[in-house]
This record gives sequence, structure tokens and C-alpha cells, in this order.
Amino acid sequence: MGQVPVYLFIGNGRVSRHLQHYFQHLKLEFRVWSRQQHRPLPLEGVTHVLLSISDDSIVPFLLDHPELSPLKLIHFSGSLSTPLAWGAHPLMTFSHELYPIEAYREIHFVIDHDSPEFSDLLPGLPNPHHRLSTELKARYHAECVLSGNFTSMLWDHFFQVMEKQLGLPRQAALPYLRQITHNLQHQVNPLTGPLVRGDQATVDRNLKALEGDPYQGVYTSFVTAYRAV
Repeated sequence: MGQVPVYLFIGNGRVSRHLQHYFQHLKLEFRVWSRQQHRPLPLEGVTHVLLSISDDSIVPFLLDHPELSPLKLIHFSGSLSTPLAWGAHPLMTFSHELYPIEAYREIHFVIDHDSPEFSDLLPGLPNPHHRLSTELKARYHAECVLSGNFTSMLWDHFFQVMEKQLGLPRQAALPYLRQITHNLQHQVNPLTGPLVRGDQATVDRNLKALEGDPYQGVYTSFVTAYRAV
């Protein structure tokens, strides 16, 4: 019978709070420590340390705390590779609000290609996982940012313009958003609109309408990328 894990979360930001919520549901024992607490690390009985801090802070923190080296050290960065800790990136976006438990169960963890088995890395988690070469992590994370963060910026921009400049409620756009999401999930070629149709006149009108808007450059970049691909 394997050792019962005792986790220590380093940091109490969004990712940490979401995973604490999940761990509570799974009845996994854990503790939480952050630098704001100004107290020693509570290491008694701890088997696994989860570094839920900014990417730039992970290596300096570990170098400042050599007492952690005998423990299983895991960080959640999607782009960082370091011999000081194993990477286990949760392929998910984490908002201010906690999610239903089923959403956490569906999270894929992308772990380093040479890491221990997932059952040793994060014992007690039933989640799917995949290994990825550490040489590919920077590209992997860049694609995560492009697909997740940048599309969120586009939609937030859309909602702001809808409400503040066009006088339309954001609720009017929600069916559009739902259908785009559905098409992305279920269709091989989900893209629609003037680029697919080869409608250059519409593209030109769109760009003219966006004059003075910083997203005009984004539109132009997407046109260039679409034509290159």
C-alpha cells in the first residue's frame, strides 16, 4: 500500500484556490502557505509540494528553500522546465469563481516527459494526463495563450463595443458564442465569414471601420496568418 500523500500548496492565488477546492472534494490532505503569512513552512508530514506561484518565482524560491529538496516538488507552469521540480500543467483556465467538481475531473494535466508516473506525481487525482517533451513546452504554452487568453481578450472587446458603442446587450451575442464553441468542438472546418468566402471587399470595409481601434492591427494580423496558413 502506497504512502498517503500530504500536500503543501505554496501560494494562494487562483490556481491554488481552485485546486484546493478540488482536493477538498477528493478528501486529500493538504496545507497552504504563502509569503504573506510570515511564518515558517509547515513541512511536518508533507510529501508533495505544489508550487502555485508565478513562473519567475519558482526557481528562486526553490533555491532559497533547499530544505524542500527531499520532497516531491511539482510546479504548475506550462512553459517552465527546471531540474529542481517536475512540471504538471493543468490545461484549464481558472477564473475568480470556483467550478463544479466535474469540471476539475476533466482537466488534463500535461506532465514532463521524464517525470515520475502521474500516480506518484499527484497521487489521489483521477485526472487524465499526457507527457510532453520539455523541449516543446514553450511552444505548447504559447498555443495555450493564443487560444485561451487572446480569444478571451477578443470576446471581452466585442462585448464592450456591443454595450458601450453599439447599444446592444451582451446577451444578444451569447448564442453566437455558444455556436462558435460548438462548431470548434464538433466540426473539422469551423471557420466562417469573409476570409473563407474570399470576400476582400468586406475585409476592407471591416478594416476601415476599425480605424483608430487598436484591434485593427489584430484583424490585419489574423488576415495575414490565415493567408499564410
